[in-house]
Amino acid sequence: MTLGDRIKKARALKKISRADLSKLCLVPYSTISEIENNDQKTSTKIVEIALALGVSPEWLATGKGQMPHGLNRSPYSVVSSDDDESGIPIKFSDVRGSCGGGAINGDELDRAPLIKEPSWFKRYKIKPKDALAVWADGDSMSEYIVDGDIAIFDTSKKTPKSGCIYLIQHPDGTKIKKLRLGFDGSWILESNNPDKRRFPDERIPPDQADLLIVLGEFVYRQGG
Repeated sequence: MTLGDRIKKARALKKISRADLSKLCLVPYSTISEIENNDQKTSTKIVEIALALGVSPEWLATGKGQMPHGLNRSPYSVVSSDDDESGIPIKFSDVRGSCGGGAINGDELDRAPLIKEPSWFKRYKIKPKDALAVWADGDSMSEYIVDGDIAIFDTSKKTPKSGCIYLIQHPDGTKIKKLRLGFDGSWILESNNPDKRRFPDERIPPDQADLLIVLGEFVYRQGG
Protein backbone atom coordinates (compact mmCIF):
# COMPACT_ATOMS: atom_id res chain seq x y z
CA MET A 1 0.00 0.00 0.00
CA THR A 2 1.41 3.38 -1.01
CA LEU A 3 1.24 6.70 0.81
CA GLY A 4 -1.56 7.73 -1.54
CA ASP A 5 -3.47 4.54 -0.81
CA ARG A 6 -3.20 5.14 2.93
CA ILE A 7 -4.50 8.69 2.60
CA LYS A 8 -7.43 7.48 0.50
CA LYS A 9 -8.18 4.73 3.02
CA ALA A 10 -8.15 7.19 5.93
CA ARG A 11 -10.32 9.65 4.00
CA ALA A 12 -12.84 6.93 3.28
CA LEU A 13 -13.04 6.00 6.96
CA LYS A 14 -13.43 9.64 8.02
CA LYS A 15 -15.88 10.23 5.14
CA ILE A 16 -14.25 13.46 4.01
CA SER A 17 -13.48 14.60 0.50
CA ARG A 18 -10.10 15.51 -0.94
CA ALA A 19 -11.20 19.17 -0.87
CA ASP A 20 -12.14 18.89 2.84
CA LEU A 21 -8.73 17.40 3.63
CA SER A 22 -7.01 20.23 1.79
CA LYS A 23 -8.88 22.79 3.92
CA LEU A 24 -8.11 20.99 7.16
CA CYS A 25 -4.37 20.57 6.74
CA LEU A 26 -3.72 23.63 4.55
CA VAL A 27 -2.04 21.47 1.90
CA PRO A 28 -2.96 22.42 -1.69
CA TYR A 29 -5.59 20.24 -3.32
CA SER A 30 -3.23 19.61 -6.25
CA THR A 31 -0.55 18.29 -3.88
CA ILE A 32 -2.95 15.85 -2.21
CA SER A 33 -4.14 14.75 -5.65
CA GLU A 34 -0.55 14.09 -6.76
CA ILE A 35 0.16 12.07 -3.60
CA GLU A 36 -3.02 10.01 -3.94
CA ASN A 37 -2.23 9.29 -7.60
CA ASN A 38 1.16 7.95 -6.51
CA ASP A 39 3.05 10.75 -8.26
CA GLN A 40 4.65 11.57 -4.90
CA LYS A 41 6.19 8.84 -2.75
CA THR A 42 6.55 11.08 0.30
CA SER A 43 5.57 14.52 1.58
CA THR A 44 6.84 17.16 4.01
CA LYS A 45 3.24 17.58 5.22
CA ILE A 46 2.83 14.09 6.69
CA VAL A 47 2.18 15.33 10.24
CA GLU A 48 -0.40 17.93 9.15
CA ILE A 49 -2.24 15.42 6.96
CA ALA A 50 -2.16 12.74 9.67
CA LEU A 51 -3.56 15.08 12.33
CA ALA A 52 -6.35 16.18 10.01
CA LEU A 53 -7.23 12.54 9.29
CA GLY A 54 -6.87 11.42 12.90
CA VAL A 55 -4.28 8.74 12.09
CA SER A 56 -0.74 8.01 13.21
CA PRO A 57 1.92 10.01 11.28
CA GLU A 58 4.16 6.90 11.39
CA TRP A 59 1.46 4.74 9.83
CA LEU A 60 0.69 7.33 7.17
CA ALA A 61 4.35 7.76 6.21
CA THR A 62 5.50 4.14 6.31
CA GLY A 63 2.51 1.85 6.77
CA LYS A 64 4.10 0.57 9.97
CA GLY A 65 2.46 0.63 13.38
CA GLN A 66 -1.23 1.13 14.03
CA MET A 67 -3.41 3.32 11.88
CA PRO A 68 -5.34 5.14 14.67
CA HIS A 69 -3.85 8.25 16.25
CA GLY A 70 -4.88 8.08 19.91
CA LEU A 71 -8.53 6.99 19.84
CA ASN A 72 -8.81 7.77 16.12
CA ARG A 73 -10.11 11.21 16.99
CA SER A 74 -8.91 14.17 14.99
CA PRO A 75 -8.45 17.50 16.79
CA TYR A 76 -10.27 19.03 13.82
CA SER A 77 -13.92 18.84 12.89
CA VAL A 78 -15.08 19.00 9.29
CA VAL A 79 -18.41 19.84 7.73
CA SER A 80 -19.32 17.31 5.05
CA SER A 81 -19.46 18.61 1.49
CA ASP A 82 -23.21 17.95 1.22
CA ASP A 83 -23.97 20.10 4.27
CA ASP A 84 -25.79 23.39 3.74
CA GLU A 85 -23.04 25.22 5.59
CA SER A 86 -19.37 25.55 4.76
CA GLY A 87 -16.76 25.18 7.48
CA ILE A 88 -14.95 28.29 8.72
CA PRO A 89 -11.38 27.94 10.03
CA ILE A 90 -10.25 29.04 13.50
CA LYS A 91 -6.58 29.83 14.01
CA PHE A 92 -4.99 26.99 15.99
CA SER A 93 -1.87 28.08 17.86
CA ASP A 94 0.82 25.60 18.86
CA VAL A 95 1.45 27.63 22.00
CA ARG A 96 -0.02 25.67 24.90
CA GLY A 97 -2.11 27.34 27.58
CA SER A 98 -0.82 26.22 30.96
CA CYS A 99 -3.51 25.05 33.36
CA GLY A 100 -0.80 24.61 35.96
CA GLY A 101 1.99 26.57 37.52
CA GLY A 102 4.85 25.89 35.16
CA ALA A 103 6.08 27.78 32.15
CA ILE A 104 4.38 26.38 29.06
CA ASN A 105 5.42 28.70 26.27
CA GLY A 106 7.84 29.03 23.42
CA ASP A 107 7.74 30.21 19.86
CA GLU A 108 4.26 30.35 18.40
CA LEU A 109 3.81 27.89 15.55
CA ASP A 110 0.56 27.80 13.62
CA ARG A 111 -1.20 24.46 13.16
CA ALA A 112 -3.77 23.62 10.57
CA PRO A 113 -6.91 25.47 11.64
CA LEU A 114 -9.83 24.12 13.61
CA ILE A 115 -12.96 24.07 11.46
CA LYS A 116 -16.36 25.18 12.77
CA GLU A 117 -19.69 25.65 10.99
CA PRO A 118 -21.06 29.22 10.66
CA SER A 119 -23.86 28.50 13.15
CA TRP A 120 -21.23 27.85 15.85
CA PHE A 121 -19.94 31.42 15.56
CA LYS A 122 -23.49 32.79 15.79
CA ARG A 123 -24.26 30.62 18.81
CA TYR A 124 -21.19 31.80 20.74
CA LYS A 125 -21.31 35.38 19.40
CA ILE A 126 -17.75 35.45 18.12
CA LYS A 127 -16.28 36.54 14.81
CA PRO A 128 -14.03 34.00 13.02
CA LYS A 129 -11.13 36.49 12.84
CA ASP A 130 -11.23 36.89 16.64
CA ALA A 131 -11.21 33.17 17.52
CA LEU A 132 -8.03 31.47 18.73
CA ALA A 133 -7.74 27.79 19.70
CA VAL A 134 -5.00 26.47 22.00
CA TRP A 135 -4.19 23.19 23.70
CA ALA A 136 -4.82 23.15 27.45
CA ASP A 137 -1.92 21.76 29.44
CA GLY A 138 -2.32 20.73 33.10
CA ASP A 139 -5.10 20.23 35.65
CA SER A 140 -5.43 23.49 37.58
CA MET A 141 -8.66 24.36 35.71
CA SER A 142 -10.01 20.80 35.78
CA GLU A 143 -13.51 21.84 36.92
CA TYR A 144 -13.90 23.62 33.57
CA ILE A 145 -11.02 22.67 31.29
CA VAL A 146 -9.03 19.44 31.54
CA ASP A 147 -5.56 18.53 30.35
CA GLY A 148 -5.55 17.91 26.60
CA ASP A 149 -8.69 19.90 25.86
CA ILE A 150 -8.85 22.40 23.02
CA ALA A 151 -9.89 25.78 24.42
CA ILE A 152 -11.18 28.58 22.19
CA PHE A 153 -10.80 32.24 23.13
CA ASP A 154 -12.21 35.52 21.81
CA THR A 155 -9.17 37.74 21.20
CA SER A 156 -11.36 40.84 20.80
CA LYS A 157 -12.17 40.68 24.54
CA LYS A 158 -9.01 41.68 26.37
CA THR A 159 -10.46 43.83 29.16
CA PRO A 160 -10.47 41.61 32.26
CA LYS A 161 -13.76 41.02 34.05
CA SER A 162 -13.98 39.43 37.46
CA GLY A 163 -15.20 35.83 37.35
CA CYS A 164 -14.29 35.15 33.70
CA ILE A 165 -11.65 32.77 32.32
CA TYR A 166 -8.89 34.16 30.13
CA LEU A 167 -5.83 33.23 28.14
CA ILE A 168 -3.11 35.28 29.83
CA GLN A 169 0.42 36.21 28.83
CA HIS A 170 2.30 35.66 32.07
CA PRO A 171 6.03 36.08 32.87
CA ASP A 172 6.08 32.31 33.45
CA GLY A 173 4.39 31.53 30.12
CA THR A 174 0.91 31.50 28.60
CA LYS A 175 -1.72 30.52 31.18
CA ILE A 176 -5.44 29.77 31.30
CA LYS A 177 -6.91 31.15 34.54
CA LYS A 178 -10.08 32.59 36.03
CA LEU A 179 -9.64 36.22 37.12
CA ARG A 180 -11.05 37.62 40.36
CA LEU A 181 -10.87 41.28 41.36
CA GLY A 182 -9.87 41.71 45.01
CA PHE A 183 -11.18 44.41 47.35
CA ASP A 184 -7.81 46.18 47.23
CA GLY A 185 -7.77 46.30 43.42
CA SER A 186 -5.53 43.25 43.05
CA TRP A 187 -6.23 40.73 40.34
CA ILE A 188 -6.24 37.11 41.47
CA LEU A 189 -5.32 34.40 38.98
CA GLU A 190 -7.58 31.64 40.27
CA SER A 191 -7.22 27.90 39.67
CA ASN A 192 -10.47 25.95 39.47
CA ASN A 193 -9.11 22.90 41.23
CA PRO A 194 -9.86 22.15 44.90
CA ASP A 195 -6.24 21.10 45.49
CA LYS A 196 -4.92 24.57 46.32
CA ARG A 197 -1.65 23.16 47.64
CA ARG A 198 -0.77 21.95 44.15
CA PHE A 199 -2.52 24.77 42.34
CA PRO A 200 -2.36 27.91 44.49
CA ASP A 201 -4.01 31.14 43.38
CA GLU A 202 -1.74 34.02 42.41
CA ARG A 203 -2.32 37.64 43.38
CA ILE A 204 -1.17 40.55 41.21
CA PRO A 205 -1.17 43.80 43.24
CA PRO A 206 -2.49 47.01 41.69
CA ASP A 207 1.00 48.46 41.18
CA GLN A 208 1.93 45.42 39.04
CA ALA A 209 -1.27 45.31 36.98
CA ASP A 210 0.72 45.93 33.80
CA LEU A 211 2.06 42.37 34.19
CA LEU A 212 -1.47 41.10 33.46
CA ILE A 213 -1.71 40.84 29.67
CA VAL A 214 -5.00 39.30 28.56
CA LEU A 215 -4.89 37.58 25.15
CA GLY A 216 -8.55 36.60 24.99
CA GLU A 217 -11.67 35.57 26.91
CA PHE A 218 -12.68 31.90 27.12
CA VAL A 219 -15.54 30.89 24.85
CA TYR A 220 -15.63 27.10 24.41
CA ARG A 221 -13.86 23.85 25.15
CA GLN A 222 -13.81 20.50 23.43
CA GLY A 223 -11.99 17.27 24.11
CA GLY A 224 -8.67 17.01 22.32
